[in-house]
Amino acid sequence: MTLEELIAELQALIDQYSDGTEPTEEDAARMAELTDEINQRRAAGEQAAQTRAAAVANARAAIDAGRAQRIDSVPLARSANVAGVSGAAYDVTDYDAAERRAWVKNMAERANVQLIGGTALTDAERAAVRHALEQRAEFTITTSNTADVVPVSVQQEIISLIDNSAVLFSDVTRYNMAGQFELVRHKSIKKGDAAATAEGAAPTDIEENEFDHITLTGDEIKKTVEMSRKMATQSLTGFEKYLINEISARLSVACNAKVHANLDSAELGMATANKIQTAKVNVITISDIRKMLSLLKTFNNPASKGVFVYANSDTIWNQIAAIEDSTGRAYFVESENTDDPTIQGRIYGKYVKADDSIADGVIKAGYPDLFCGNMFDGIDITPYIQPRTQKRCFDGYALYDGGLVVPQAFSQLTIKQA
Repeated sequence: MTLEELIAELQALIDQYSDGTEPTEEDAARMAELTDEINQRRAAGEQAAQTRAAAVANARAAIDAGRAQRIDSVPLARSANVAGVSGAAYDVTDYDAAERRAWVKNMAERANVQLIGGTALTDAERAAVRHALEQRAEFTITTSNTADVVPVSVQQEIISLIDNSAVLFSDVTRYNMAGQFELVRHKSIKKGDAAATAEGAAPTDIEENEFDHITLTGDEIKKTVEMSRKMATQSLTGFEKYLINEISARLSVACNAKVHANLDSAELGMATANKIQTAKVNVITISDIRKMLSLLKTFNNPASKGVFVYANSDTIWNQIAAIEDSTGRAYFVESENTDDPTIQGRIYGKYVKADDSIADGVIKAGYPDLFCGNMFDGIDITPYIQPRTQKRCFDGYALYDGGLVVPQAFSQLTIKQA
């Protein structure tokens, strides 16, 4: 039994006789036994804590006094007790950086890219790779996830770059669940919205919500980066930067396009009734914008970011920015100082974002929080050499899917054509 379970059992026995009655001999013996066991475990814990505190204090004193020997190639499993080193020792290896270097060298070697300095791994890099593989093996056992050869820091950097260029993809809600992902869609409130009642009275009508459940298995997103054999001579830092920048640039377009495709899907995206056209041919008016915004609903699902308006630059500056009132004053207000370069301005207080994934003459508006996507796997990068051309190729891969949890959370306005 754990210490918490022992304490819980003792407390239960004490509570049993809280009315002042004398405990039975059996219960009294059990309470004495539990008390002794609890005291022994607490004493052992305090002793272990004191021993550890003393060891830490001695190690810190050795480091401060300059007596500890500096080690930079100690395997992680043995870094606390270094064989062959006298006195105290501490490990100063940056294993995250070592893992990144090892990964870049591995990519270069597999794609036959000549790096300045070569591709041979140091002892620290080999130790970092072994440690990363052990950690991922344990993670795989507990979460049924697959092993990933890309360092976590590199994945995060690629995702960060994708978010800076993939407008809608960076706004929507994103999860990282390795297994099955189920989208629960709140389609409508069929009856029973809140209503006033007499004091103390029960509601007169019970709310009925309409939901449907969609299981998402993920769609593969792949983009290839190519480099000629002629340019395949780079430094370690230059090659890593090239891979990260090029893969993120290619995947950002694909990831953003995937969100837009699912947003337009009849099964996963916005409700059909939320897709409207302008009242006039080749002309957009403020009443069209108001109608598009009036269709948006959340059904009380949280959407902290609020409503954003999305369109490409041509539609923003030639259509939306041209909408004026009867006095000739534009409804569109340009943005001057924002941290987000995709924000071009505001209309009716809603931020207008430039998104090149949207076709000319199409405007989308909605709550990006209510589009829930899941990154099942990736970002992964696989190198290979293209036959005949000798091009060095790197396939970027992600397994992603998502959809709107409220179909009315987005609407689309299309400029009617003649």
